[in-house]
Amino acid sequence: MGVLAIAIIALVSSCEPEAVLTPPNITVSPLEDGTTFPGDTVKYEMIVSSDTDLVSVSFEATIDGVIIAAADTLFPASTQNSILNFVFVIPEDLELGSQIKLDFDANNLDAGSTASRFLTVERAILEISHYTAVIMADLENPNGSSFFSLDDNSLMTLVQARENSDKVDLIYYFGNINQATLCAATDEDVKVFTDVHENSIVDGLTTKNATELALTDVTSDDFAAITDDSMIHDNTPTEVFTAVAQLAVGQVIFAKTVTGKKALVLVQQIDGGQGTSEITIEVKIQK
Repeated sequence: MGVLAIAIIALVSSCEPEAVLTPPNITVSPLEDGTTFPGDTVKYEMIVSSDTDLVSVSFEATIDGVIIAAADTLFPASTQNSILNFVFVIPEDLELGSQIKLDFDANNLDAGSTASRFLTVERAILEISHYTAVIMADLENPNGSSFFSLDDNSLMTLVQARENSDKVDLIYYFGNINQATLCAATDEDVKVFTDVHENSIVDGLTTKNATELALTDVTSDDFAAITDDSMIHDNTPTEVFTAVAQLAVGQVIFAKTVTGKKALVLVQQIDGGQGTSEITIEVKIQK
């Protein structure tokens, strides 16, 4: 009888069901994958519920395994339900088409759950401002204005530039070596050029804007066809400079102001030489 009892007990024990580990339930809103733009502020809501105490929740946004945003939450005892909001900003420098993976993880005393979303980076198409027939005079030319604001399409004389130095995006001069040159106030060559006369014009500017410049392969016909900022954006160079020298008619220059606006500048005409030169430009710039 004793042997039989032990056998019965063993049989009953072997038939007992194994404990079921129940992970948390996760609902993430928005429910679908989506698109976003550089600089956007993105918000996701995560609702978590559990049959056992919640332990932790984590959020991670990655591009090709590189983390661009993350957050973690630990729960006090006896917490079985929670609503969390995750807010982060899409980096400005992401390339068009980049895919951001969003992982939402939750853990309770038994197990863990994960929900994922994907965001594809798009680019907003911006309107442009169009400035025509902007005539700038050589720094040594006593007639005309040598300073220009890309942001608001204003030409300035030396006196005006010194009073509004924060607006100076471009300076024009005609040097013996550099010939027709457009530059930023931070350019060293223009300082040397004006130092020759013991009158450093650039040193007279309280603010020296570091405008970024580069020569492009855009043709004058391409430039004429521009109606939005797509071509401007597509011709953003990998290397930028403080000046573009030895300019020729028909060339198109990329420019980026300290306020972040990007522009393409067409050289329409160059007249005269050192001391008498004028350059006529046409500008298409992001609004």
